[in-house]
This record gives sequence, C-alpha cells and structure tokens, in this order.
Amino acid sequence: MITCDLDHQLNALIIAGKSVEALRTLYAEDVVAQENDEPERVGRDAWIQARQTMETNIKRFHARVIAHAAHGDTTFSEWEYNLEIEGMGPLKMNQVAVRRWRDGLVVRERFYHE
Repeated sequence: MITCDLDHQLNALIIAGKSVEALRTLYAEDVVAQENDEPERVGRDAWIQARQTMETNIKRFHARVIAHAAHGDTTFSEWEYNLEIEGMGPLKMNQVAVRRWRDGLVVRERFYHE
C-alpha cells in the first residue's frame, strides 16, 4: 500500500477515537515516538500504555486533519484538536505529526505543538 494511503488510514482511526487500534496495527514493535523535545518513547507497548493512560482522562475529543502530505517514506499531517481533559478543562491544540514508515508500519513519529 502507498505510504500516503497508510497515513490516511491511520489518521482516520485517530479521528474515530481508535488510536490504540491504530497503534496495534500500523506501528512497528520498536517504534520511536517523541513529543516536541521531550525524551523519546521507545516501543509500541510503551506508546499504547501512554495513550491509554491519557485517554482515561479525556472527557471530550474532536480532531481533524487540516493538511496532509507525503514524500517517500515520510508523511506529514497538520492537526487541530479540541478536547476536554479531566482536571485541565477545555483545550485547543494545533499539532504537526511527522511519521517515518518502513514495510507499511510507522517506525518513528514526532509531534510538534505549542
């Protein structure tokens, strides 16, 4: 499958609130993920655990892709999130996700946001 199509499939799962399913099916076991300049998180299981922990605190979730592009094995998605997190209240966030793919799976992902 074309990398851009895989990324579109991944983004659709996230928008549908199925991010854990997306992680299980479209991420390599040894994926490396990073938020801005925070320490890297290594491994799909660690990423799933962090995502599940975060999702337990989400009271309302809406996400949309504003722009999407691909070049070779790298994809880029610009996101807009509107959510409400327990203890933090409503939050609006813009983010860019950069994903590197190998053999149909995400092997590296980095998020840039304010």
